Amino acid sequence: MTDAPDRPTFPAVAHPHDAPPQMAPPGPIRRLLLFCGSRAGADPRHMATASAVGALLAARGVTLIYGGGALGLMGAAGRAARDGGGRVEGVIPSFLVALEVALDGLAHLEVVDSLHVRKARMFETADAVLALPGGIGTLDELVEILSWRNLRLHDRPVLLLGDGGFWEPFLALLAHLEATGFVGRDVLAHVTHLPSLAALEALLPPG
Repeated sequence: MTDAPDRPTFPAVAHPHDAPPQMAPPGPIRRLLLFCGSRAGADPRHMATASAVGALLAARGVTLIYGGGALGLMGAAGRAARDGGGRVEGVIPSFLVALEVALDGLAHLEVVDSLHVRKARMFETADAVLALPGGIGTLDELVEILSWRNLRLHDRPVLLLGDGGFWEPFLALLAHLEATGFVGRDVLAHVTHLPSLAALEALLPPG
């Protein structure tokens, strides 16, 4: 990839080196950034979870910020939040508008020039990040947010949720990187692996 736009800078914050993996969010989650697949995946539980997350955010009055697509888990979460009366904001690159079939009826849909700008714009106003199952694009988004966290550019919660042990190989990779000395000892503390939707619900403000 070439000609990437300058990455925005975020305010420097104190870095909680000793925070446990299941640390509580630093503040109320009013705006949640969701990363997830634009495909449905092989396990139907993933689509069901995406819909449940969207419905939960709407019920709790939490704004859903996501990639703006209408397909796969992205579409399931966006539709559920929209149809539940929640506020949904999408950010989508112009070249993906047709490919991902941008979801209609959103409170706000921003069309940007590139994937780089998309990630930065989605993150700018989010209080926390949640990753559901997805593919290469989801991993790209998640790893870049973790990279910013590792560089102490933010201290926002990064949450993982997925059925069937979906995120276990990813967590094992992070542990491997730590064990081989390529990341700091606290990299796993930057991620909270949620065991269930109820665990996410416990982190959100009352409806």
